[in-house]
Amino acid sequence: MKNKKWLLSAVAGIVVALGIGTAFVSSQNSSEVKGNGELEELSPLQMKKFMKEDGTGFVLYSFNANKREVNMNEVKKALKENEVDGKELDSNHPQYDHTKNQMDYGLSQDGETLAVYKEGKLKQQIDLDEYDSSQLENELSHFIETSKKLYFEE
Repeated sequence: MKNKKWLLSAVAGIVVALGIGTAFVSSQNSSEVKGNGELEELSPLQMKKFMKEDGTGFVLYSFNANKREVNMNEVKKALKENEVDGKELDSNHPQYDHTKNQMDYGLSQDGETLAVYKEGKLKQQIDLDEYDSSQLENELSHFIETSKKLYFEE
């Protein structure tokens, strides 16, 4: 009877150890950023909270209201193509305090850019105004793909 309990305990321990090991190895090979190409529009306070608590992922900072819709559509396409989600802060949001700047909301990127952050630190950004519409989709996709490899895959 004692041998059966000991054997069951040993088998259960091995199963648990294998499960933990497998989960650890698979998490090491996966990207920290994933998704379906969603671009979540955050209020300034939501962005501040996100950057303080997590701060990892792709962030679009919209400044020019006339360019926002086009830029959002291009970014969404690139996010979807690369299977990641992103966040957006619009400086024209009703709760955006114009006596402050984007740094007060946790961002250190320029306006009209898509940036990649890891643990609240800006890693790199792409200026959407630098490209005409025929190039922008490819450049955004390349930026996201490269950023994923550089900062989120080992």
